Amino acid sequence: MRGLLVGTAVLALGLAGAQAQEERAIDHFSGVGVRAMGMGGAFAGVADDFSALYWNPAGLVQLRQFEVSTGFSRNDFSDKSNQAGTPASAGLKNTRFGSLGVVLPYPVYRGSLVFAAGFTRVKDFDYALRIRGASGADGLMTDNSFNHEGEISMTSVAGAVEVAPSVALGVALNFLNGEDKVLNQYEWVDVENRFVEKRFVARETFEDNYPTAFTATLGAMFRSAREKPRVRLGATLSSGATHEVRYLFKGLPSATAYNLVEYDDGTARQNVERRADGTLVEVVQDEVRGAYKISLPMEFGLGVSGQPVAGLLVAGSAHWAGWSQTEYQGSDKNELRAGAAFDTQYRDVVRYHLGAEWQVPVVALDLRAGFYTDPLPFVGPRDPNLSVGPDNPPVIAKQDRRFYTVGAGLLFEEVVRADLAWTRGSYEQVEGLLAEKASTDRVMMGVSCRF
Repeated sequence: MRGLLVGTAVLALGLAGAQAQEERAIDHFSGVGVRAMGMGGAFAGVADDFSALYWNPAGLVQLRQFEVSTGFSRNDFSDKSNQAGTPASAGLKNTRFGSLGVVLPYPVYRGSLVFAAGFTRVKDFDYALRIRGASGADGLMTDNSFNHEGEISMTSVAGAVEVAPSVALGVALNFLNGEDKVLNQYEWVDVENRFVEKRFVARETFEDNYPTAFTATLGAMFRSAREKPRVRLGATLSSGATHEVRYLFKGLPSATAYNLVEYDDGTARQNVERRADGTLVEVVQDEVRGAYKISLPMEFGLGVSGQPVAGLLVAGSAHWAGWSQTEYQGSDKNELRAGAAFDTQYRDVVRYHLGAEWQVPVVALDLRAGFYTDPLPFVGPRDPNLSVGPDNPPVIAKQDRRFYTVGAGLLFEEVVRADLAWTRGSYEQVEGLLAEKASTDRVMMGVSCRF
């Protein structure tokens, strides 16, 4: 059999098209607070535990005892794809530390003054996609996978004060940092046994680091009564972070180079490139370091909660982010990144949250349930410099992300509370011939002490 020379536009994404990837700093809300997420994240108008640092710092005035809390989460992401009739699936699982914080009420003669500090995970980069299909008349089967794993975490200090018996104001100063590790693998398999080579593999990686960026959140809360209010209203305004994204790219120098070539006789070559005359020569992976800045827009939140009957709390909130207003500051000198056109490739979104909590009579048990939407902001197409068409299609959301949640909390000796929440989310989208059905299951566990 003759040898095979493979050249593919897909592999060329490693250099020429890396700039077309989505900006991970946008979106990727991961859920904050075990009790809050058990209620579907409808917490801007509740905000009466440590997670108020994120949801509404003004709500901290409701805490009258010293509090220490911590939490963990177990995440399971799965994606089922279909490329022109060929199905594939991918998944990613991990367990992560979620939060750690303290709340310190400061004694004052009248009203309430409360300080808090802590760490929490706010964005989740976990994602996996596998695409399989025939590559054309050569009879090769392609099997490509794309994986992201990482997060952005927030360290905050906050304070809140009652400016009137029913009105509170608060502010949180937030320091964000994180990372995203990306592995893209392209594979071609000779399923019809036409060639002496049976398998080609090419890989590329990005390691994105997000050094510390600063934001501030202002919060306000109105309560119908200072003690045991029947109705609470909350509002927040958060400044947008300006992230400096520092990346390290590792990839092959050309579209005819491979990390691995396997032959029918069981032998293999690593890190080789095929020249025009058909000979293979060893190559060294390219390593490119670069950095660029991305400035995110402000975010607004409104929330309300009420107690229609004793022991039942219902809540709702909305959070708006104008992602289309995102901007780059400067450029990437390597021209690998910082290539998005935010006004056309992204849309502004509103997350809606609904939730309820029922205090079970007699026993110190709270049961929770909720629902929230989290629309996908990226609408494409991948290349903002080309017109929309079959080779540069938009991203169409057949079903935007929506999540259902349940949770429970148990109080021990009026001091220790153990909380558990489970969220289940899914979405469907189509991009040209590629269709995706993705789902996320997240279990959150937390323990807090008040004394």
